[in-house]
Amino acid sequence: MDITIYSTSICAACVTLEGWLDKQGISYAKKITDTDPAVMEEFMAVNDGMIGVPFTIIKKEDGSVTKLSGFSPAEFKTTLGL
Repeated sequence: MDITIYSTSICAACVTLEGWLDKQGISYAKKITDTDPAVMEEFMAVNDGMIGVPFTIIKKEDGSVTKLSGFSPAEFKTTLGL
């Protein structure tokens, strides 16, 4: 599984999500949109119009891709099969 979190340098919900994933032992890549114009451009290309952060893309081994805006532990548990 490949997880990418798009965040900003001041996003409290992003920190909460990262802490939750860390507690679950789930690795992820973090990309900060407000300090790197290239990352912001990438984020705008993949976000399907959902401009809030955290914005998470989860790519599973079966090829499926789920995009989540915000952080809901229940939604992440369901998506990650926990």
